[in-house]
Amino acid sequence: MKINKPGKPGGDNWHIDPDALEAYYALSGIQPLSEEGAVRVQPTFGDAEGFREIIMLEDGFQVVLGDITCHKEAYLSMKSDTSLKFHYRLEGLSGLELSDELENRIANYSMGVLLHPEGLEKHEHYLAGEHERSVTLICESQFLRNLFSGITDKLPEALADYVLNDEATAYRDSLPMKTDMVSAANMILTNELQGAMRRYYIEGRALELLVLSLQACIDAVANADNPERGMSQREVERMHKTRQLLEQQYVNPPTISELARHIGLNEAKLMHDFKQLFGQTIFDFTQNLRMDEAKRLLETTERSITEIAFDVGYEYSSNFTTAFKRRFGITPSVAREAFRR
Repeated sequence: MKINKPGKPGGDNWHIDPDALEAYYALSGIQPLSEEGAVRVQPTFGDAEGFREIIMLEDGFQVVLGDITCHKEAYLSMKSDTSLKFHYRLEGLSGLELSDELENRIANYSMGVLLHPEGLEKHEHYLAGEHERSVTLICESQFLRNLFSGITDKLPEALADYVLNDEATAYRDSLPMKTDMVSAANMILTNELQGAMRRYYIEGRALELLVLSLQACIDAVANADNPERGMSQREVERMHKTRQLLEQQYVNPPTISELARHIGLNEAKLMHDFKQLFGQTIFDFTQNLRMDEAKRLLETTERSITEIAFDVGYEYSSNFTTAFKRRFGITPSVAREAFRR
């Protein structure tokens, strides 16, 4: 069944890849705001159940609600546009891969900030058994410029350029959701109002969420020159403990969930604080440890590439070769030849 976009407000610019929308979703039989510039769709991938609801609030400002349980693992491919997106994950783990980058995990109570050039290939990875509850704000530069041009000097450079000049350069960040963000996103998703009153309520809460999110981005810039700023001594100690665990167990590292339980933080807070303090994600830190050890073994031992791959935690040497080349720009075999000269 073809998914027709509603008319005003908002016109035709819905910031949803139309091919992906047709491929992975079908029109739902329930349309709460069908005459208020909105459409509700249901997933057709991964034996999933639930819905996404796309609501155009104003020209250049829309919200997407998600409540989906995926019963089978699924991968979705789509292309980006030039809008700025804030994604709030209340529940459910999934993955996101952009172009040739490694997959990034989207964790509970995390806020993702996404800005990319038009047409960038991206892949969403849905995990079997995960129940996603999420809210996404999608903003055009003109809408943001009308409201927030006075604060652009405090924003990350890429976001400021987008707001002022409509320049969409690649930018991505993940921040933990604070309590007021969680509350606003939950109420957008779960309020029981009907018709126009529901729409007015969602718009008010969405604007609140947008302001809180921009403030979080401003705070992140302010903390950039001092990695420990905003962190208590106990939080800093927890991150050093996390780093020590990864240094000891990088061959078979614990999952983010296992680390979070061990350290005593939620996953989003753990990932944010680690990146803030050490300048790289937990995944990148672990990968770098693996690759540095592999480089040492190639240089100082006669072990085969397959054996070295296994030594640093790779079951398949082809995956190891790909990771090694991504880090050092050459394959393990070429690196070994260079070391022997």
